[in-house]
Amino acid sequence: MARDKLLSKNLILKNAKIEFLDKGFEKASMRTIARQSGLTVGAIYRYFKSKEDLFEALVQPTLDELMKIFMRELDDASNKQKYTNIQEGYDMGLIESHTGILCFLDYLYDNFDDFTLLFKRSQGTKFENIQDFFVDMEVKGSKMYIAEMEARGIMKNPFTETELHIFCTMSITPIFEIIDHRYDYEEAVRILKLMSYGQSWAWNKICLLGDSRDLGTSCDLKIEKEPGSSEI
Repeated sequence: MARDKLLSKNLILKNAKIEFLDKGFEKASMRTIARQSGLTVGAIYRYFKSKEDLFEALVQPTLDELMKIFMRELDDASNKQKYTNIQEGYDMGLIESHTGILCFLDYLYDNFDDFTLLFKRSQGTKFENIQDFFVDMEVKGSKMYIAEMEARGIMKNPFTETELHIFCTMSITPIFEIIDHRYDYEEAVRILKLMSYGQSWAWNKICLLGDSRDLGTSCDLKIEKEPGSSEI
């Protein structure tokens, strides 16, 4: 009996994933899921209390495992930073950035359907703002890095809260693009390595090397006016 229940539950989850991927949460039909599973709608509600509960059962385990990966990578990076001197800091930061993002990328491609559900099919669920959740994760990790650098006295020009949020949004956006466009794995690796290199360079240039952020002092910006145009 217990085995039959498990088989029925797994069959519901399998067919629910197909339906949610095809139509999204809001347009997905519990009747269709029930029919494809050879069950009644009432039978599904014996396993899952609502359509959203069924959707959550599909994506929450993937999200929970991702958080474990994120925290493990964060701890590893933090421990390595403690034994890195300032001369090595840039190269080490770049290596750790590549390693962490590629670890996440492997997990993403192993569970691509689940991430598609989270990012593209979750409207109407508590996951519909999942991009904000990922940005917040990036901000959390960045703050831990900043705290470590400040404790060592090498954070010369830290971000403001607003700047950090915007920077982290830019940092995580390539992930959203990969999910949206379904790039093949090799192309995704190339893109993320390139973006990671640029972000690491910018991070160190702005925060660790103490360069001015005032574009007016570092760039000669000239605006050419059209003849007869009014003053800006």
